[in-house]
Amino acid sequence: MLIAALPAAALNWNLGDPADQWKSSLSVAPASPAATGVDSPNSNQAGQFDKYVFSLQWAAAFCEGKPGLPECGDRRPDRFSARNLTQHGLWPDKNGDSTHAYGYCGVDDATRALDRAATWCRMPGLDLSNATRARLAETMPGAASCLQNHEWYKHGSCSGFTPEEYFSRASELVAVVAGTKFGRYLTANTGKTVTANALLDAFESDFGAGSRSLLSLNCTKAGGADLLLDVRLTLMHPLRPASELGKMLLPGGGKGNCPASFKLDEL
Repeated sequence: MLIAALPAAALNWNLGDPADQWKSSLSVAPASPAATGVDSPNSNQAGQFDKYVFSLQWAAAFCEGKPGLPECGDRRPDRFSARNLTQHGLWPDKNGDSTHAYGYCGVDDATRALDRAATWCRMPGLDLSNATRARLAETMPGAASCLQNHEWYKHGSCSGFTPEEYFSRASELVAVVAGTKFGRYLTANTGKTVTANALLDAFESDFGAGSRSLLSLNCTKAGGADLLLDVRLTLMHPLRPASELGKMLLPGGGKGNCPASFKLDEL
């Protein structure tokens, strides 16, 4: 489904859709504590990380060829996800942790064993307000497949936030991105072919000269066309208010794999 389980550095873009690589990675049950040297429950300590990776997804590109997924089978052009980047993940990350071993902080083995796309909805439910659940339904289409459970137990458990705080902060960041010139450019050009330079110029108009180097644009192919799939930002830890997004930006994982021009797929 989504690509949260693999860091960008682990994806082999020559093997096809990174989402499919990610799904394949979940088909293998998590290694036992004995095999990984990790105590049970997981011995990673919440809050002991250096930065966040904030991953945003273009839903239409993700859903190409995946009409059977709940979030892909009921799409409407009036939804937020039809013309805006949506929430994939806000991932605590350690410097030098290229395999993203940091995760599942304090999560028991039984819950971790359920962290596969087919069993996300069987993971323990999260204590979220109705308002936050409603925001997730809008800003995280994958919530229809219980993606929020994977994101919390794999990543959010290490953030130091409660589930309510974690998803509220992530949803606020999605809204801020949508309101930038960069976000509005994406909305205005949905369905069109755009250039990477045009997107990067829009980003710089929001966050200043040179900030384009802080944005990673990742694409996939469908029907012979290059499609924007994933946008990533690296953010400081601890987070500032979402309205101060520009002050949180850090150098990240490179410019991504998108070619000079690509399409903003439409639902």
